Amino acid sequence: MRSSLSMLTAMMAFGGWALAHDEKAEKSITVTGTATVYAKPDTARIHYGVKVTEPTADAVKEVLAKHSKAIDESVKKLKIGTLSITSGPIGLKHASTQNGINPGIPAGGAPAANPGLGPYTGHTSQSATITNADPEKLRAEVDMFLKSIIDAGANTNGGEPKEENINFGFMGQGGSGPKVVISRADESAERDEAFQKAVERAVKNAKAIAKGLGATEVKVVSVTDEQDKPAMEPLNIYGLESPSATRSPAGVVEVKVRVVVKCTY
Repeated sequence: MRSSLSMLTAMMAFGGWALAHDEKAEKSITVTGTATVYAKPDTARIHYGVKVTEPTADAVKEVLAKHSKAIDESVKKLKIGTLSITSGPIGLKHASTQNGINPGIPAGGAPAANPGLGPYTGHTSQSATITNADPEKLRAEVDMFLKSIIDAGANTNGGEPKEENINFGFMGQGGSGPKVVISRADESAERDEAFQKAVERAVKNAKAIAKGLGATEVKVVSVTDEQDKPAMEPLNIYGLESPSATRSPAGVVEVKVRVVVKCTY
């Protein structure tokens, strides 16, 4: 009998401890933190091309070839040591093209016997990469390159302009004038700095929230870097509409970090 009472007493005591423990269970706070660090650029990518409209497909090809040759010869005269250029295929379509379907030009590329009324439009697409560890020299080389290709006939940012004539400003998607995207080859140091600042801001917010709830201590449980690099380059961009157009300065590269911090109190 005494043994049964002892066990019952122990179970009641244990139950009371469990209840007290539940009442003191840790609660969690999840907060986000962001930070931006600015880095000096060392790489510039220039996207450019030529767009022409002529009565016939052959005339379009001839004019494009002429402009492309002039641009290439002009670029060869530049004294830019770290320059590389890639070219895409020539685009050609008839004025009767609608919704991406071109009845005037078969899949093989040659125009049909009776393409219908209206001119042909053609375009070229090229991309140049310039690297220089000195931001001022990089900018000077970019300016020199832009003047050279525009004077030689470059009038688009490469690729086929959209029917809506929307200027997206990325990777040759519509718009007019060459586009420049600057970046930094190695931004690990800046990213580490931004990460640390983002975490500090998140923890500071968590402490403020906990204090408002009557807590005195906050413990960090986990930190998640929510960096998500898009396919396109979301970097500092500037472009030229014409040789005399005004553009914003090349500036710096923004290194942004966003973290999610889970804390308990």
